[in-house]
Amino acid sequence: MPRGMRGGMMGPMRMMGAMMDPRSRFFMALSSDQRLRIIEMLKPGEKSLSDFTKELEIDVSVVSRHLMMLRGLGIVSARREGVSVYFSIADKRIFDVISLSNQIISDWFKKNQQMFQ
Repeated sequence: MPRGMRGGMMGPMRMMGAMMDPRSRFFMALSSDQRLRIIEMLKPGEKSLSDFTKELEIDVSVVSRHLMMLRGLGIVSARREGVSVYFSIADKRIFDVISLSNQIISDWFKKNQQMFQ
């Protein structure tokens, strides 16, 4: 297997590196149901890693990878308190982006509803 193609999604991202359009990386971060759920969970305020694993019912390593990707793009920030790490939204405008995407999708479905009947 070619170098950079190993390791799931992170392999191809490393291979593209700095040449990848930052917008693509940003929207790639939003292209996961679990990452969108993590963002939604942070809307009321910060959460610990254990909060995510309990509510999402997924392994801590999976949650950590999602949070690492969101942190790397400046969507989520973290702070340490003792042995616990707490996560919060770094830029509240992410909720505007998600809201706008919801509106676009809703409008598209309304316009094309005959396709779904």
